[in-house]
This record gives sequence, structure tokens and C-alpha cells, in this order.
Amino acid sequence: MKSDAELERLRSVESTLQLALDIVSDGIWEWDRLTGTVKRSARWYLMLGYEPFSLPETVDTWLNLIHPDDHPATMAAMQRYLDGEASLFSARYRFRRADGHYIWLHDQARFVEYDQHGEPIRMLGAHQDIHRQVQAEEEQRRHQAHLERLNRELEQKVEERTRALADTNAALAQQLALSREQAGTDYLTGLYNRRHFDQILSQRWHRDEQHPSAIVLLDLDYFKAVNDRHGHQTGDRLLQAIPELLRPHLRRQDLLARWGGEEFILWLPDTDATDALRLSERLRHTLAEARFCEDIHLTGSFGVAVCRPGDLLEQVIQRADACLYRAKGERNKVVGED
Repeated sequence: MKSDAELERLRSVESTLQLALDIVSDGIWEWDRLTGTVKRSARWYLMLGYEPFSLPETVDTWLNLIHPDDHPATMAAMQRYLDGEASLFSARYRFRRADGHYIWLHDQARFVEYDQHGEPIRMLGAHQDIHRQVQAEEEQRRHQAHLERLNRELEQKVEERTRALADTNAALAQQLALSREQAGTDYLTGLYNRRHFDQILSQRWHRDEQHPSAIVLLDLDYFKAVNDRHGHQTGDRLLQAIPELLRPHLRRQDLLARWGGEEFILWLPDTDATDALRLSERLRHTLAEARFCEDIHLTGSFGVAVCRPGDLLEQVIQRADACLYRAKGERNKVVGED
């Protein structure tokens, strides 16, 4: 048996320990395994809204106040301690207050006294009110979940906007390509327009200047009279028919464009003066023999200029235009350079 002095020392240590627990906790409890009683401090009762010492001092009181959903985990934590698998009993669970509401508590305890056989006979524990802390943690989890949901929604919207932007860019690129094509194409005849003809020929001019080539200008005779007599819609249909009338006589490498109004231009690569004049005569006959809508008869005047080494494109076109001016003096005629 322990001496009176030793027992007094233990009671002093226990008193000091209980005082320390009372400082750092919101309520302390003591379980006597021999009697089955559980004593609780006055602060423990006040924490839960009960009158001090108003509840039965039994383990059942503790068990009945634990939230049913938290009971299995709490009992498992106690069993791990009893089996020596944990250095102390520690659990977080919801505990019922006097008003019926539950608050979160952190419960920690360990045996502080053993019998002569080493069997534990007394456990000392402390409850700490962690309800606000748990609420803050739950709020943080909800906030985090909300942020993650917003992030997923944002990523989805970004992905959708990215796809929409890609589709828009593709449509814009297609429209741009179409606009460029239309910008380089005469809207009425589908031929290259004057600007695009200049661009293409300027790119090829110096590369092919060592080979013979020719420029042919064609102007439809008395076309203003056709518009005045039959209307501009009929005149437009006549202009639309010219490419299909001339193309069968042209090679793939020949370049035909609408020069403006009722005037067309033709570049004939690898073609000397003789062949250029011969082709122009064939085109003149084809045009003169054709019958268009409303049995309209058309003729054309042709000016032919041959490209010489060192010539600029503008110079050759100017010479072809001078030949065309001479042809227009007689109409339905092909005029080449002297």
C-alpha cells in the first residue's frame, strides 16, 4: 500500500493536473472503472447549457449525448486506446446540448491510475468546444468546393469560348479568303479584275521576260449603244458571255481578265507576234459570228503588242492600247505593232 505521504503527493499532482485541464479545456471529466461513475466539472455542464451536476454520473449519460452518426467512430477510437493501439483516447464528435442542438467537441483522455496488478482503474479526460472551428472548416470546404465548381465552370466556358473562337476564326478566315478572291475577281464575269491581273503578271513578268509573249487588248464595238437600246441588264449578260466564248480558243497558261467596262485584256506567254495576231483574228471572227441574247450582234477591236527584252509591263500595255486605238478607228479589226 502507498504511504500517506505518497497518497498526498498523488492527490496534489492530480489537483494540479485537473487545474491545468480546467484552464486549457471547456470541461473535464473523470471515469472510475471500479464504480462506473463519471464525474464532470461545473464548466462541463455550463458548456452544454445544463445545470451543474444535474445529469446522472454514468457512462450512459455520455453515450446518450453523442450524435448517433458519430457514435461508431467514437467507440472505435476508445477501443483503439483500450487495446493499446493509441497513446490516448482522442475523438471529435457532436454532443447534444440542453436545448437539443448539437455542438462539436474534441474529447481527449487517458488512464491516470492503475491497481496493484497494473489494470487501469481511473481515466481523466477533457472536452474542448470546437464548434466554431468545425463550422469554419466546413465553411472553408464549402468555399473550396464552390471555387472548384466555379473553376470547372470557368474551364468549361473557356473551352466553349475557345471552340467558338476557333469556329469564328475559321469562318473569318474562310470569309477573308472569299473576300480576297472576290477582291481579285470581277463580280460580273468571274474573270480576274484589273488589279489582280497586274499583281499576277507583275510576279511572273521578270521571270518570263526571256521568253516571247504578247498582250492583247479587246474592246467591244458600240457597246454603249447596246446598253442604251436593250438596257444594262442585257449588257451585263453579254459581258458574262464573253469569257465562255473566248476560252475554247485559249490555252491553260493564257491569262484573260476584265480590264474595265467592255474592255478585256489577254496575256499570251510563249507567243510571238505572228501567233498573237493569228489568235486575235480567230477571236475576232468568233465574236463577230456569235449571236447573243435577243439576237444581238457584237464585234470587237483588238490591239496586239509583243513583249521585248527589258520592257516594263506598263510599256507593253501602253503599246497594245495604242494599237487598240487605231483598230477602233475602223472597228471589228486587229491591229498589231508596225
